[in-house]
Amino acid sequence: MPIVTVDQFVSSELDYLVVGGGTSGLVVAARLTENPNVTVGVLEAGKYHENDPLVNVPGMMARAMHNSEYDWDFRTVPQKYVKDRQLPQSRGKGLGGSSMLNLLAMARPGKVELDAWEELGNAGWNWETTLDYMKRSERLDPVNLSPEDAARFAAVPNPINHGTNGPIAKSFPPHITECHTAVLDALEANGLPRNPDNGDGYPVGSLLVVSNVDSKTATRSYAASGYYAPNAQRPNFLVLTEAYATKIILATTVNGLQRATGASFQYQGQLYNVQATKEVILSAGTFQSPQLLELSGIGDKDILASFGIENKIDLPGVGANLQDHALVPTVVEVDGKVKSIEILFDTAQLAEQQKLYAQQEGILAGIPSSVFAFMPGNVIGSLDNIKKWKQLSSISGSTPEIFETTKPTVKEGIQKQYDILARWIDDPEQPLSQLLMFNGHFPVAGIKPDFSKRHLTLLCAYTHPFHRGTVHISSTDPAVPPAIQQNYFSNEADLDILVKTVQWMTKVYATEPLKSLVVRRVVPTGEESEEELREWAKEMLATVHHPVGTCTMLPKELGGVVSSRLLVYGTENLRVIDTSVVPLQISSNVQTLAYAVAEKGADIIKGLI
Repeated sequence: MPIVTVDQFVSSELDYLVVGGGTSGLVVAARLTENPNVTVGVLEAGKYHENDPLVNVPGMMARAMHNSEYDWDFRTVPQKYVKDRQLPQSRGKGLGGSSMLNLLAMARPGKVELDAWEELGNAGWNWETTLDYMKRSERLDPVNLSPEDAARFAAVPNPINHGTNGPIAKSFPPHITECHTAVLDALEANGLPRNPDNGDGYPVGSLLVVSNVDSKTATRSYAASGYYAPNAQRPNFLVLTEAYATKIILATTVNGLQRATGASFQYQGQLYNVQATKEVILSAGTFQSPQLLELSGIGDKDILASFGIENKIDLPGVGANLQDHALVPTVVEVDGKVKSIEILFDTAQLAEQQKLYAQQEGILAGIPSSVFAFMPGNVIGSLDNIKKWKQLSSISGSTPEIFETTKPTVKEGIQKQYDILARWIDDPEQPLSQLLMFNGHFPVAGIKPDFSKRHLTLLCAYTHPFHRGTVHISSTDPAVPPAIQQNYFSNEADLDILVKTVQWMTKVYATEPLKSLVVRRVVPTGEESEEELREWAKEMLATVHHPVGTCTMLPKELGGVVSSRLLVYGTENLRVIDTSVVPLQISSNVQTLAYAVAEKGADIIKGLI
């Protein structure tokens, strides 16, 4: 039904309670309420941003970031290896979660990456099964390009790899500039071929990325528009917004397990309890799911004791194993004929683009970050580089203090991850770094863009992080954000890979036909020494907003928090269903997995698998 009042919510007889109405939470609720005999309640701390142009208009993506109406806008603790900077960590605040706030790209992970999840002890979690659930969530809009242009832009999806009738629309961007083919050609000349379909499980190569935009309406397609809005009239689908969960209510059963009976939450300054008879599903995300578990007494007993919290289940993996992608920007000024995002700062051209948007065309109708590329180690690095990165792929390869207090089971699970990462470093089919194209001047600290000129940004990111971090409570007050410790650059391989990617980009920018479009290098200049680039990278590093792993799906003896059935160890009926369960970071965007994990999680709850 439409969003309910707090009195309606707490007085309803719920079978299932979903804590967090984000990307995964709404998927679970929508799928469970397909059964009219099941009643599901969803607690969401943010608002419903229905018909909000800051959410819906693709070309306005990122304008809602760091705005407290839409973004939790977390910060890390000071990052020792990144000059003690506190890096922003945006997370969507509102129905749809980060699918409401993200930058719209829907690149897929690789087959080997998902098969590694099963190798780590998660039976039934592999490429084949996860692909089915990725496809279930999506529908690919027709490619509105001639066969010749589709080949030039690396936009030739094989229909067998993509969904046709799922709730989330995905499409190719309608606004393509001279820079697109120039970048693709220059990458190919430097050893990276086009990849016409990133969705087939082999991500290496360059491509025109699909995005979660409904091309028929030129609007963002996300969890709230795809899973909630079409089902909002269901009488068994209850949603309460602006309700901040404070803890999961647990009761000890006769067999010694904990049973989740509901949750406490704050609403307009008052504390409430809500009950659920069957299950509680925690879908609060990589930062807030572990926070809620710890506030509820589930986590490392030593950490909980330091806050005076009774430890109901000793799970040292809660909040551990944090992994994230991070990037540095490379920006160039390009020929003035290119219609980059800067034209929106010109009144006349903005008016023209608004007219085009009314026809589902132009810059506002699509994603400005439209060319992606995934590079293996042999493209960006030498044999000596690869040898060094292999040596660093272990617990001992990180700065020793990082794992000083990590419990043995958690360390064992992380070492198994490193063993897998080591195999990928010299595999030509596994990417170690990524380029993300932004059709304009990406924000760079200390540089004020000249909007009268045209720019191109190629963001350089690492795909398989070697650093491991943590997320733990910093207070017993649920409103106080958790302490996010990413430990960026605590393993030198991450810094090395970024610097080698930036150096390789110097060659790409100097390669025709891209060379003829480049007027000048803005940042970096291309003249820096390797040591200067290393220091610059520490000043420029930013997250790609893909945190995973803090409620990891692994065997308990490897530091796992949830089983392969997404059930929290030591509980009868508490599941975590969001990207915090991802055991090993993938090379691409994580929103495809947020949908797939939730689709599969719903089937697990239903007893279908």
